[in-house]
Amino acid sequence: MVTGAASGIGAALVAELASRGMAVVVADIDEAGAQRVAEELRSHGARAIGVGVDVSDPESVAALAVASYAEFGSVELLCNNAGVLLFGAVADSSIGDWRWLSSVNVEGTLNCLHAFLPAMRRASGWRHVMNTSSAHAFLPDTSHTALYSATKHAILGLSLGLRAELTPDGIGVTTLCPGQVATRILDSQRSRPEVFGQHAAEPFGTGVIPLAIEPDEVARAAVDGIARQDELVFALPDFGLDQFRSQVEQMGQMADDALAVHAARLPQGEESAGSVN
Repeated sequence: MVTGAASGIGAALVAELASRGMAVVVADIDEAGAQRVAEELRSHGARAIGVGVDVSDPESVAALAVASYAEFGSVELLCNNAGVLLFGAVADSSIGDWRWLSSVNVEGTLNCLHAFLPAMRRASGWRHVMNTSSAHAFLPDTSHTALYSATKHAILGLSLGLRAELTPDGIGVTTLCPGQVATRILDSQRSRPEVFGQHAAEPFGTGVIPLAIEPDEVARAAVDGIARQDELVFALPDFGLDQFRSQVEQMGQMADDALAVHAARLPQGEESAGSVN
Protein backbone atom coordinates (compact mmCIF):
# COMPACT_ATOMS: atom_id res chain seq x y z
CA MET A 1 0.00 0.00 0.00
CA VAL A 2 1.54 3.27 -1.14
CA THR A 3 0.19 6.73 -0.29
CA GLY A 4 0.78 9.71 -2.54
CA ALA A 5 0.85 7.22 -5.41
CA ALA A 6 -1.04 9.10 -8.13
CA SER A 7 2.14 10.84 -9.27
CA GLY A 8 5.82 11.38 -8.58
CA ILE A 9 7.72 9.05 -6.29
CA GLY A 10 4.56 7.25 -5.21
CA ALA A 11 3.54 6.38 -8.77
CA ALA A 12 7.07 5.18 -9.47
CA LEU A 13 7.02 3.08 -6.31
CA VAL A 14 3.83 1.21 -7.22
CA ALA A 15 5.16 0.63 -10.73
CA GLU A 16 8.44 -0.74 -9.37
CA LEU A 17 6.71 -2.94 -6.82
CA ALA A 18 4.28 -4.26 -9.43
CA SER A 19 7.20 -5.05 -11.76
CA ARG A 20 8.62 -7.23 -8.97
CA GLY A 21 5.38 -9.17 -8.62
CA MET A 22 3.57 -7.39 -5.80
CA ALA A 23 -0.11 -6.51 -5.84
CA VAL A 24 -0.47 -2.82 -5.03
CA VAL A 25 -2.93 -0.37 -3.53
CA VAL A 26 -2.51 3.02 -5.22
CA ALA A 27 -3.69 5.56 -2.64
CA ASP A 28 -3.88 9.32 -3.12
CA ILE A 29 -6.02 12.34 -2.31
CA ASP A 30 -6.35 12.61 -6.10
CA GLU A 31 -8.70 9.65 -6.46
CA ALA A 32 -9.03 9.99 -10.24
CA GLY A 33 -5.25 10.00 -10.54
CA ALA A 34 -4.97 6.94 -8.32
CA GLN A 35 -7.51 5.14 -10.47
CA ARG A 36 -5.58 6.04 -13.64
CA VAL A 37 -2.32 4.72 -12.24
CA ALA A 38 -4.00 1.51 -11.08
CA GLU A 39 -5.63 1.02 -14.48
CA GLU A 40 -2.28 1.46 -16.23
CA LEU A 41 -0.73 -1.15 -13.96
CA ARG A 42 -3.60 -3.58 -14.60
CA SER A 43 -3.15 -3.10 -18.34
CA HIS A 44 0.35 -4.54 -17.90
CA GLY A 45 -0.90 -7.54 -15.96
CA ALA A 46 -0.43 -6.29 -12.40
CA ARG A 47 -2.95 -6.64 -9.60
CA ALA A 48 -3.78 -3.11 -8.51
CA ILE A 49 -6.58 -0.97 -7.12
CA GLY A 50 -6.83 2.80 -6.82
CA VAL A 51 -8.26 4.31 -3.65
CA GLY A 52 -8.90 7.93 -2.76
CA VAL A 53 -7.60 8.89 0.69
CA ASP A 54 -6.93 12.01 2.73
CA VAL A 55 -4.09 10.84 4.96
CA SER A 56 -4.70 13.73 7.36
CA ASP A 57 -8.15 12.27 8.16
CA PRO A 58 -8.03 9.16 10.39
CA GLU A 59 -11.46 7.98 9.18
CA SER A 60 -10.37 8.23 5.55
CA VAL A 61 -7.23 6.22 6.33
CA ALA A 62 -9.27 3.63 8.24
CA ALA A 63 -11.45 3.21 5.14
CA LEU A 64 -8.29 2.78 3.06
CA ALA A 65 -7.15 -0.05 5.33
CA VAL A 66 -10.56 -1.74 5.03
CA ALA A 67 -10.42 -1.47 1.22
CA SER A 68 -6.86 -2.80 1.10
CA TYR A 69 -7.60 -5.87 3.21
CA ALA A 70 -10.92 -6.48 1.49
CA GLU A 71 -9.21 -6.61 -1.90
CA PHE A 72 -6.00 -8.48 -1.09
CA GLY A 73 -6.47 -10.07 2.34
CA SER A 74 -3.17 -8.84 3.74
CA VAL A 75 -0.71 -5.97 3.61
CA GLU A 76 2.97 -6.92 3.73
CA LEU A 77 4.45 -3.55 2.75
CA LEU A 78 3.21 -0.17 3.99
CA CYS A 79 4.75 2.83 2.22
CA ASN A 80 3.89 6.13 3.90
CA ASN A 81 4.95 8.34 1.04
CA ALA A 82 2.37 11.15 0.81
CA GLY A 83 3.94 14.53 1.45
CA VAL A 84 3.57 18.24 0.75
CA LEU A 85 5.99 21.16 0.58
CA LEU A 86 5.91 24.93 0.84
CA PHE A 87 8.50 27.66 1.22
CA GLY A 88 8.67 30.63 3.54
CA ALA A 89 10.47 32.08 6.54
CA VAL A 90 9.16 30.86 9.89
CA ALA A 91 8.18 34.35 11.03
CA ASP A 92 6.29 35.04 7.81
CA SER A 93 4.47 31.69 7.65
CA SER A 94 1.00 31.22 9.04
CA ILE A 95 -0.07 28.69 11.63
CA GLY A 96 -2.26 27.30 8.85
CA ASP A 97 0.89 26.64 6.80
CA TRP A 98 2.36 24.61 9.64
CA ARG A 99 -0.85 22.77 10.42
CA TRP A 100 -1.27 21.76 6.79
CA LEU A 101 2.31 20.51 6.43
CA SER A 102 2.12 18.66 9.73
CA SER A 103 -1.32 17.19 9.07
CA VAL A 104 -0.12 15.51 5.87
CA ASN A 105 3.56 14.79 6.46
CA VAL A 106 3.54 13.82 10.15
CA GLU A 107 -0.04 13.06 11.20
CA GLY A 108 -0.67 11.39 7.85
CA THR A 109 2.16 8.97 8.54
CA LEU A 110 0.88 8.31 12.06
CA ASN A 111 -2.68 7.79 10.83
CA CYS A 112 -1.49 5.12 8.40
CA LEU A 113 0.65 3.43 11.03
CA HIS A 114 -2.28 3.29 13.44
CA ALA A 115 -4.63 1.95 10.76
CA PHE A 116 -2.35 -0.74 9.31
CA LEU A 117 0.10 -1.84 11.99
CA PRO A 118 -2.28 -3.80 14.26
CA ALA A 119 -3.09 -6.32 11.52
CA MET A 120 0.50 -6.34 10.26
CA ARG A 121 1.75 -7.17 13.77
CA ARG A 122 -0.73 -10.04 14.09
CA ALA A 123 0.44 -11.52 10.79
CA SER A 124 3.56 -13.59 10.14
CA GLY A 125 6.15 -13.77 7.41
CA TRP A 126 7.86 -10.89 5.69
CA ARG A 127 6.46 -7.45 6.56
CA HIS A 128 7.94 -4.00 6.16
CA VAL A 129 7.21 -0.29 6.62
CA MET A 130 8.81 2.48 4.57
CA ASN A 131 8.37 6.12 5.60
CA THR A 132 9.41 8.88 3.23
CA SER A 133 11.43 11.59 4.96
CA SER A 134 13.85 13.83 3.05
CA ALA A 135 17.48 14.83 2.69
CA HIS A 136 16.25 18.01 4.39
CA ALA A 137 16.25 16.09 7.69
CA PHE A 138 20.07 16.18 7.53
CA LEU A 139 20.71 19.79 6.49
CA PRO A 140 22.41 22.30 8.84
CA ASP A 141 20.64 25.27 7.21
CA THR A 142 16.97 24.92 6.34
CA SER A 143 16.11 28.61 6.01
CA HIS A 144 12.88 29.15 4.03
CA THR A 145 12.10 25.44 4.30
CA ALA A 146 12.20 25.19 8.10
CA LEU A 147 8.57 24.16 8.52
CA TYR A 148 8.84 21.47 5.85
CA SER A 149 12.19 20.31 7.21
CA ALA A 150 10.77 20.11 10.72
CA THR A 151 8.15 17.64 9.51
CA LYS A 152 10.82 15.57 7.82
CA HIS A 153 12.94 15.59 11.00
CA ALA A 154 9.84 14.28 12.79
CA ILE A 155 9.43 11.44 10.29
CA LEU A 156 13.09 10.50 10.66
CA GLY A 157 12.85 10.38 14.45
CA LEU A 158 9.58 8.50 14.31
CA SER A 159 10.98 5.95 11.88
CA LEU A 160 14.18 5.28 13.81
CA GLY A 161 12.20 4.64 16.97
CA LEU A 162 9.62 2.55 15.13
CA ARG A 163 12.33 0.34 13.68
CA ALA A 164 13.48 -0.62 17.17
CA GLU A 165 9.91 -1.10 18.41
CA LEU A 166 8.88 -3.39 15.56
CA THR A 167 12.01 -5.55 15.52
CA PRO A 168 10.50 -8.04 18.03
CA ASP A 169 7.51 -8.42 15.69
CA GLY A 170 9.76 -9.22 12.74
CA ILE A 171 8.69 -6.07 10.88
CA GLY A 172 11.38 -4.01 9.17
CA VAL A 173 11.38 -0.23 8.86
CA THR A 174 13.20 1.80 6.23
CA THR A 175 13.39 5.59 5.98
CA LEU A 176 13.60 6.95 2.44
CA CYS A 177 15.39 10.30 2.15
CA PRO A 178 15.16 11.73 -1.36
CA GLY A 179 16.89 14.90 -2.49
CA GLN A 180 15.89 16.77 -5.65
CA VAL A 181 13.41 14.61 -7.56
CA ALA A 182 11.54 15.56 -10.75
CA THR A 183 8.05 15.61 -9.22
CA ARG A 184 5.16 18.06 -8.84
CA ILE A 185 5.85 18.68 -5.16
CA LEU A 186 6.29 22.42 -5.88
CA ASP A 187 2.58 22.36 -6.74
CA SER A 188 1.60 20.72 -3.45
CA GLN A 189 -0.89 23.45 -2.62
CA ARG A 190 -3.15 22.28 -5.43
CA SER A 191 -4.64 19.92 -2.83
CA ARG A 192 -4.48 22.26 0.19
CA PRO A 193 -7.87 22.43 1.94
CA GLU A 194 -9.39 25.85 2.58
CA VAL A 195 -9.51 25.15 6.33
CA PHE A 196 -5.76 25.78 6.50
CA GLY A 197 -6.06 29.34 5.17
CA GLN A 198 -4.78 31.12 2.13
CA HIS A 199 -2.00 29.65 0.03
CA ALA A 200 1.58 30.56 0.77
CA ALA A 201 3.75 32.19 -1.88
CA GLU A 202 5.29 29.87 -4.47
CA PRO A 203 8.61 31.62 -5.26
CA PHE A 204 9.90 28.84 -7.50
CA GLY A 205 6.69 28.29 -9.44
CA THR A 206 4.66 25.11 -9.54
CA GLY A 207 6.42 23.14 -12.27
CA VAL A 208 8.51 19.99 -12.07
CA ILE A 209 11.69 20.41 -10.03
CA PRO A 210 14.63 21.07 -12.41
CA LEU A 211 18.09 19.47 -12.27
CA ALA A 212 16.64 16.49 -10.43
CA ILE A 213 16.69 12.72 -10.65
CA GLU A 214 13.70 10.86 -12.02
CA PRO A 215 11.15 9.27 -9.67
CA ASP A 216 11.77 5.79 -11.07
CA GLU A 217 15.41 6.04 -9.97
CA VAL A 218 14.23 6.85 -6.45
CA ALA A 219 11.77 3.96 -6.55
CA ARG A 220 14.45 1.45 -7.55
CA ALA A 221 16.74 2.64 -4.76
CA ALA A 222 13.87 2.49 -2.27
CA VAL A 223 12.73 -1.02 -3.17
CA ASP A 224 16.30 -2.32 -3.24
CA GLY A 225 16.78 -0.82 0.23
CA ILE A 226 13.59 -2.41 1.49
CA ALA A 227 14.76 -5.79 0.18
CA ARG A 228 18.06 -5.34 2.06
CA GLN A 229 16.22 -4.22 5.23
CA ASP A 230 18.21 -0.95 5.14
CA GLU A 231 17.58 1.56 7.89
CA LEU A 232 18.17 4.59 5.62
CA VAL A 233 18.00 4.98 1.85
CA PHE A 234 19.21 8.16 0.15
CA ALA A 235 18.28 9.07 -3.43
CA LEU A 236 20.16 12.13 -4.63
CA PRO A 237 21.44 13.61 -7.90
CA ASP A 238 25.07 12.64 -8.46
CA PHE A 239 26.12 16.25 -8.95
CA GLY A 240 24.93 17.17 -5.46
CA LEU A 241 26.32 14.20 -3.53
CA ASP A 242 29.58 15.82 -2.42
CA GLN A 243 27.74 18.94 -1.29
CA PHE A 244 25.26 16.86 0.68
CA ARG A 245 28.06 14.90 2.37
CA SER A 246 29.61 18.21 3.38
CA GLN A 247 26.30 19.40 4.83
CA VAL A 248 25.88 16.21 6.84
CA GLU A 249 29.43 16.67 8.16
CA GLN A 250 28.51 20.22 9.17
CA MET A 251 25.65 18.82 11.23
CA GLY A 252 28.07 16.50 13.02
CA GLN A 253 30.55 19.34 13.53
CA MET A 254 27.83 21.49 15.11
CA ALA A 255 27.22 18.75 17.66
CA ASP A 256 30.94 18.19 18.26
CA ASP A 257 31.52 21.91 18.84
CA ALA A 258 28.61 22.16 21.28
CA LEU A 259 29.79 19.07 23.15
CA ALA A 260 33.29 20.53 23.41
CA VAL A 261 31.88 23.71 24.94
CA HIS A 262 29.81 21.63 27.33
CA ALA A 263 32.81 19.51 28.37
CA ALA A 264 34.92 22.62 28.97
CA ARG A 265 32.33 23.95 31.42
CA LEU A 266 32.18 20.78 33.52
CA PRO A 267 34.01 20.65 36.85
CA GLN A 268 37.20 18.64 36.59
CA GLY A 269 36.50 14.93 36.79
CA GLU A 270 32.74 15.22 36.15
CA GLU A 271 33.05 14.51 32.42
CA SER A 272 34.35 11.01 33.13
CA ALA A 273 31.51 10.22 35.51
CA GLY A 274 29.26 9.37 32.56
CA SER A 275 26.15 11.07 33.97
CA VAL A 276 23.55 12.33 31.53
CA ASN A 277 20.87 14.86 32.47
